[in-house]
Amino acid sequence: MTVNVAGRSIIDLGARASILDAVDRVRSAPPSDELVLAIAAGAPVLRSPVFLEVLRRAAGPRRVALVTPDARARSLAASVHMPAFASTAALERHELDATEPLGPARRAAIVAAEKPKGAAALPASPLRTAAILTSLALVALVIAAVIAPTATIVVAPVSQALGPLEYDLRAGPNSADISAITLGPANISATVTTPATGSRTEETKAKGIERFTNQTTSDIKITKGTIVKTADNILFTVLEDKTLPKSDIIIFPPSVKFGTADVAIEAVNPGTSGNVDAKKINQSPNPAQFSVENPIATLGGDSKKIAIVLQADYDLAASRASTELKKQGDAQVDTWKKQVPPDRTAYGVVVRQTSITPASEVVKELAAGTTTFDITVSGTAIGYSVLTIEPRRTAVERLAAAADAGYDIDSDGAVVEVVGTPSVEADGVHWRVRGRTSQFRKPDEAAIKSAVAGRPLEEVTKVVEDRGIQLVRVSTWPGWWPRLPVLESRIVIQPEARSPSAP
Repeated sequence: MTVNVAGRSIIDLGARASILDAVDRVRSAPPSDELVLAIAAGAPVLRSPVFLEVLRRAAGPRRVALVTPDARARSLAASVHMPAFASTAALERHELDATEPLGPARRAAIVAAEKPKGAAALPASPLRTAAILTSLALVALVIAAVIAPTATIVVAPVSQALGPLEYDLRAGPNSADISAITLGPANISATVTTPATGSRTEETKAKGIERFTNQTTSDIKITKGTIVKTADNILFTVLEDKTLPKSDIIIFPPSVKFGTADVAIEAVNPGTSGNVDAKKINQSPNPAQFSVENPIATLGGDSKKIAIVLQADYDLAASRASTELKKQGDAQVDTWKKQVPPDRTAYGVVVRQTSITPASEVVKELAAGTTTFDITVSGTAIGYSVLTIEPRRTAVERLAAAADAGYDIDSDGAVVEVVGTPSVEADGVHWRVRGRTSQFRKPDEAAIKSAVAGRPLEEVTKVVEDRGIQLVRVSTWPGWWPRLPVLESRIVIQPEARSPSAP
């Protein structure tokens, strides 16, 4: 067994203790100023001064004393400069053992006790001398009882659960819970491209030349509106009145000189169907009088769809503008995050729209071939920079304020969670946080000293635990003293790590 009393560790070794057992006990002894080896007589470790020297060296810088009833072992201890005592009482009184060598201090005491040569003897009453000595002994005993004893009371506060508690915290200007630096404003803009849903169709008719050939010997009047067509029934109309000259028969040499005339024509139906190749418009309305054929292809027939931006199209684009502007604001926040110092964090963005392309500029027909239109929206972005340790630090402060009177909290062990995601509004960054930790009563050292001073050791536990504090141990000097010191100044209250709260 190893007992620690007032800076002294007492190692109790039995009659079978070997040098290996003793060395292990010395090395595992708690830190103290002095090691006392209490060894039973006849133990193997006492057989050689070499064993005692090994123990003295194993103790390192600590003082080592031997307590054993074995006179021979005490003599061996003296040979290796290890103080030896016959009992713990002799140790407490620092009573020199007869086996120890006579050192300078002992010699000086003996010389001082001798009567000086030539000194005259003084008569003294034995009763008077005994009374004086008894009084002095009583005074010394009282002084020792009041002043000499010391005690160290080690206590550990008992933790209690605190929370979970929830708080709404804000970082920003105007008396916020948490200080914040405003970032910006930064100018931002976005372009919104939207398809036009309105439209109109613009069609043109193909035009060309139709050659009429007279099949008679009389002039024929070709009137405006005369219809000619292709074999697949694509119709064209004559655009002008014209006289088709007659055809002449030549007797010699026998031949016919046909009368012809070229007339402008136009497709009846608009679109690309009127664009036909040469010689395809060959169906005459009166083949007995004249034949027809287009010498060249007809061209210009087309059908175009012109996009028109409607008011509904503009309203849709305007409704998307705020979303696109917010994206630019988020991009600005990413830039701020790279610029703030390492101990700060940039949060969110507040986007304010300042301008947008008016409807009058875009609600109209678009150029041919264009089907979408753009509007531009501009605004400003404002963010906030907050210390990275927030909102945890402020939440822990709120937990400390919520602790019971006379209690501290475990700040380092506090658990703080952000409920949901933080939001950024015009007045700053908002969090909903949930925190929990443990609280423990603060030891009132003065009150504890006052309550335990002069009490028996067995009463200390109740006095301490009645104050919501756990008693770990009590160390007294001298170790056999049955009570705590009367003087509060001789009592030391030593707080230890907090014990966990009860389930």
